[in-house]
Amino acid sequence: MWNQLIQLTFRSKVSLHAQIREMLVAAILDGSIPTGVALPSTRVLAGELGVARNTVALAYELLADEGYLVTRSRSGHYVNPEILAGRAGRPPLRRPGAQPPPAAWAPRLRAAVSSQRNIAKPRDWQRYPYPFLYGQIDPSQLPIPGWRECSIQATSAAEIRGWAGDLIDGDDPLLIEQIQTRLLSRRGVFASPDEILVTVGAQHALFLIATLLVDAQTTVGIENPGYPDARNIFAARSPRIVPLPLDAAGLALSPALDACQYVYLTPSHQCPTNVTMPLARREALLAWAQANDRILIEDDYEIELGYDGGAQPALQSLDRSGRVVYVSSLSKTLAPGIRIGFIVASRELVAELRALRRLMLRHPAANNERSVGLFLAMGYHDALLRRLRRAHAERSRAVAAALAQRLPGVGFTAVAGASSFWLRFDPDVDTRALAMAAARHGVLIEPGDVFFAETADGAVPSNYARLGFSSIDVAAIEPGIAALAVAHEQLRLRHSGIR
Repeated sequence: MWNQLIQLTFRSKVSLHAQIREMLVAAILDGSIPTGVALPSTRVLAGELGVARNTVALAYELLADEGYLVTRSRSGHYVNPEILAGRAGRPPLRRPGAQPPPAAWAPRLRAAVSSQRNIAKPRDWQRYPYPFLYGQIDPSQLPIPGWRECSIQATSAAEIRGWAGDLIDGDDPLLIEQIQTRLLSRRGVFASPDEILVTVGAQHALFLIATLLVDAQTTVGIENPGYPDARNIFAARSPRIVPLPLDAAGLALSPALDACQYVYLTPSHQCPTNVTMPLARREALLAWAQANDRILIEDDYEIELGYDGGAQPALQSLDRSGRVVYVSSLSKTLAPGIRIGFIVASRELVAELRALRRLMLRHPAANNERSVGLFLAMGYHDALLRRLRRAHAERSRAVAAALAQRLPGVGFTAVAGASSFWLRFDPDVDTRALAMAAARHGVLIEPGDVFFAETADGAVPSNYARLGFSSIDVAAIEPGIAALAVAHEQLRLRHSGIR
């Protein structure tokens, strides 16, 4: 029985006594250990599990301290009945026979959000030898000791008093200060605390903005090709989404702009082409917004990784009339899983966004906000940026060289600071088929069709792909591109009828 309840993994990074404690807690709470039955002695259980007696003793001691076990003199350890008091019992088994029909959800849904076209990535992407995926992290670049130090400091008694209470709709003042001084100042953006709102990543920021500003009658312009999740977020609020064309300078000053009340754009590194919008185009867009009373939503998602020393100022830094809503995050530098983003806008708009955020989740986890604030304040983020810039510059050169050698017919442009390449294959290449073929060789790439808005007949270009390199070691780049070239050639031969 005990070998079935407690199955230890000796290669796990979790200590053995912690594994025993966790599994005993699960067994206690699901009723697998009756309250009147004594647990085996530390000696007996240690023998059954093949561990030291002190390991079991420590697990028992922790469980007794936490109230899961009670110790009876000369009798042993028992489940504390108070732990199970008030817990509902298991529901009775359903009898065979006619059952009532389940609730029908499809007619009740306002929109089939799950049917939207999204970027898809395998959950087990790390097992592939050549993961050319965008936005994933390379654990070897992360300052784990620094993050651990900040997390530990955030849980000190003095710090806990600052974040453990309900902040209602507020944010951690240290994090706000660090966003002002360490992040925004680099982009030429200067904002007061009441013009900054922390979000659970940039996705949350865009959702807040769309919820507050967009309804079924609102027209929103989106770059085409552009960021699929932004298109989907705004499309969930309004059917009036206008695909906006690009040119060599990024978002074009086209007649299509005039129909748009809001324009979402990525001027620092256009998603997915990586084009950096020049200063003249930025100023022209601001002049257009001013003259036509329009709002620009700037997603500045990757600029911190610029490694050529010459970054264009943020669109928001040039704005003098409060027409730019600025969105950014730490996902491309610190880690996407931490989910820290922010909005910078006029205090009137931020006040409303803050009230809306309060209805959704009150505020992001305050302990995470404090940990990130400490990480910025103690200089770990600046050191991480320097390390990432060097690593990305080296990887970008390696990718460009490998593409030129292995796939000479594929078009691409290397952009300083970008952590991906936008690839243009011959018109007859279907990159979805190529991605499936490449995966069989251990290579992951992102088909580019999802970045394009569908035309009236549902058509999208199928010969583009995005190749990210933030999570792949530089030594794996050349063999990974070589494997991609093999998959590309096999696909070509198959389509030409050659076996």
